[in-house]
Amino acid sequence: MERHDHLRLPIYHGNVERQKRGGGGGYSLPEGRRKAAFSRTARRKAETISQSFATLKRKFAGRITPSLIYEIEINQSVSPDAFENTLSSMGIHVLSVAENRKGFWVVFSDDENLSGFKNKLAKYGSETGPKYDFFNAIDSFQDIPREKKIGKRLKDAPLGETPEFIDIELWRMTDPRKNERFIHELKDAYPNRSQFRITDTLISKTFVLVRARLTAQIFDEIIELKEISRADRPCLPQFNPFEYTRPDVSTIEVNEPDDAAHGILIVDSGIISNHPMLEKCVGGEENFQAGEAEIQDTVGHGTAVAGCAAYGDIEKCLDAKNFTPANWIFSAKVLYAERNVFTGEICSVYDPEKLVEHQLKDAVESFLANPEYHIRAVNISLGNANEVWHKHYYRQLPLAALIDELAFDFPDVVFVVSAGNQDPTGFYGSIADIQSNYPVYLTQNPNFRIINPATASLALTIGSIAGEVRIERERYGAEQIKTPIADECQPSPFTRSGFGINGMIKPELVEYGGNLILFDNYGRITQDRGGKIPLLNNRATEDIIQYDCGTSFAAPKVAYLAGKIANYFPQRSGNFIKNMLLMGAEYPVAPNKEFYQTDKAKYAEKAHLMVCGYGLSDFERAVNSFNNRAILWDEGQIGLNQMNVYALNLPDIFFAEPGKKKIIITLTFNPETRLTRGDSYLGNRMEFHVFHSINPQSLIEKYGVIKEQTEQTGVPEGLKKFEIDFFPGPNSRKAGCHQKAWKVYKRDPKSRPSSPISLVLLNFNKWITDENRIQDYCISVAFEHEKEISLYTEIRTSIQTRVRVEALSR
Repeated sequence: MERHDHLRLPIYHGNVERQKRGGGGGYSLPEGRRKAAFSRTARRKAETISQSFATLKRKFAGRITPSLIYEIEINQSVSPDAFENTLSSMGIHVLSVAENRKGFWVVFSDDENLSGFKNKLAKYGSETGPKYDFFNAIDSFQDIPREKKIGKRLKDAPLGETPEFIDIELWRMTDPRKNERFIHELKDAYPNRSQFRITDTLISKTFVLVRARLTAQIFDEIIELKEISRADRPCLPQFNPFEYTRPDVSTIEVNEPDDAAHGILIVDSGIISNHPMLEKCVGGEENFQAGEAEIQDTVGHGTAVAGCAAYGDIEKCLDAKNFTPANWIFSAKVLYAERNVFTGEICSVYDPEKLVEHQLKDAVESFLANPEYHIRAVNISLGNANEVWHKHYYRQLPLAALIDELAFDFPDVVFVVSAGNQDPTGFYGSIADIQSNYPVYLTQNPNFRIINPATASLALTIGSIAGEVRIERERYGAEQIKTPIADECQPSPFTRSGFGINGMIKPELVEYGGNLILFDNYGRITQDRGGKIPLLNNRATEDIIQYDCGTSFAAPKVAYLAGKIANYFPQRSGNFIKNMLLMGAEYPVAPNKEFYQTDKAKYAEKAHLMVCGYGLSDFERAVNSFNNRAILWDEGQIGLNQMNVYALNLPDIFFAEPGKKKIIITLTFNPETRLTRGDSYLGNRMEFHVFHSINPQSLIEKYGVIKEQTEQTGVPEGLKKFEIDFFPGPNSRKAGCHQKAWKVYKRDPKSRPSSPISLVLLNFNKWITDENRIQDYCISVAFEHEKEISLYTEIRTSIQTRVRVEALSR
């Protein structure tokens, strides 16, 4: 099939300022509420909070100066900015907003007696004076319960008399000097370093973390301090045991990358740089932990991940007897090996005295700050299985938030994160139970949700699908009945599902990461090695190949693709590379009702989106257009509350020629993020709508006014009949910054769309204070037809004709 360069998407009008108008507003009185009774009860609660805080101050007097932090339960969707201004007038400052605006907000009060708050409450409950109807939105307020502050691992294994390490997250105050003072006072308050010691701190743009070693007695004291938002034991990475094999290395050709190839950074357990398949493509390696002096990989995980990032599919390389890496590999070691003295088993651990977040920050910044490395992708196949989204935590956690901060600071780099794994054998007692519940448990069992840091928004999160079903040949002739849980290209039985924060689509992509092929081994469910995939082994002088499965190895395959796309388009941004990765993706197996055990096609599509995102990406589809598949793209900029409009005269052949056809839109952008804004983790949100048969100038006029409700409905009155409906719908896709939607025409539509085809791109400000902030983005549109028609040529001719006409009219 003939390949073509992608085309530039013609813009009709850019940076159109949208006029702001008011709309909505007001606070609804909750059903059954009597203001006078609520006022009395609420004032008593306020007095209780003040007295509790006074007791706390006396307890820590002379050692720590605590802050008055508590939570307010909001019962209706309110404007965060307007409500924050209202609270601020009473000396109350918002530290965290609930995910859906409704729910528990966390606030800090300058007024320790809450005098202004109580005075306005009294007037709210009286029949005279100001109404103060903002109290209608408040159900209750109280001290944050202790149980909300303690993470799963610490709940499961509380501290004892012997000091142990924990991570303490603090509420990030509006004045960071308050956090610095609190940490300093905390250190001085417990001078006995054998009982309490702070070993590391990290204050970022959006969070504050402390690594401390302490006893249960001291923990029970300081957990009362309201500055502490969360405490838990440090993350313990868990990887599967390995099995090994020995190919004949003498028959395998190993090459080095092209000199101009870009770099991929692996943040993991290090690598074996003299491994036969890695020694020619290692660009650099550094150690960022103090647990062991060796810079090489003593665990095995990092080497396996690095192999997938360098070569993609290791098995294909073995079959071809050729290992030619696409990119240079760089290694940041943040994990080291620890051997169990009783079992001899090796596991991976983090530096006990240093925050994982601090190690990651140091590692990424160290490598990306070096321009000679030309690193364009960072792979992070690490996760905390004790931090499951919407099970163990409901607001973004620091590790994921840090990845977003780094991705924002390095916009030309693509960050890739694994979705995490969950073994279904721990939830179902038999192979038959797993079979009958697969794949429904992936979307309906909360234990299979993505884990921290897979909720990072600016990173691509990667799930896993199964490869060809095969069963290892029995060594001793005793045949076992072995059951593959997934068929080829179906979701891996261990992969985790979305959605992410604010309902954003996570994972975005999948790659081949293995399967579960199970058999009963004397009453114990056992895995057959046929479900695992070959990987590079860190035992470079023994068995150079190991077998394992997981999203840890699916993720670097996407980093491999990102690196290849960066080599192909060396001048393009991270937004562009991610856009092409998404544009090149499709489902190898389409979602269907029978597979997801439902009678509703829409539910099956949604379930598939939760598990597989936008599908499996392909390099050729990402970088090439074809005769019957034309991709048009633009890298642009847009201001806050502005819109850009694109328009194209689509050739008649697209709809006139019978056959299945498809329109695909992909949008990628890199907004600022803030973990305390649960209502909108993204500082600005973008969305797109596609129209047919209407003058694009009319779209500009209709979209010229922006209200808060406009973002909810998406399309102004009178335009709906011209809109082309895509899947996923606008409310689902606009939650994230990696958006893709498609419209499939299986047959000739009753009302055939006509030119021009126009795309409206909108940018909504959520909480960014700099009104001059400009957002970079990449938008692409694909028109594809199942028949081998000259679609690309006709679109290119149409664009060239328009450009000539516009040039003559100037």
